[in-house]
Amino acid sequence: MELEEQQTNSRALMALIFGILSIVLFLLPIGGITFALLGIVLGFIGRRETRANLEKGSGLALAGIICGIIGLLIPAAMAVLAFFFFSGQLPV
Repeated sequence: MELEEQQTNSRALMALIFGILSIVLFLLPIGGITFALLGIVLGFIGRRETRANLEKGSGLALAGIICGIIGLLIPAAMAVLAFFFFSGQLPV
């Protein structure tokens, strides 16, 4: 009797890849934010599918969501710091 091996959800894996790319490419304004949003959206879809289909990859999807959020927060923090730096109103 053979045991069927569970498949890893492809959307969960893609969420992790896009989430990591969003952190690595955060200096590219359009690319980093796009990858972050793709990682977050695919992460939520992947988590829902892994629960519904009893597939592996729920942790990958969660990691993709977290990396995507970090990939959005880094450029946002840099934008706030740049605003204060160039306006001459740096908080001390």
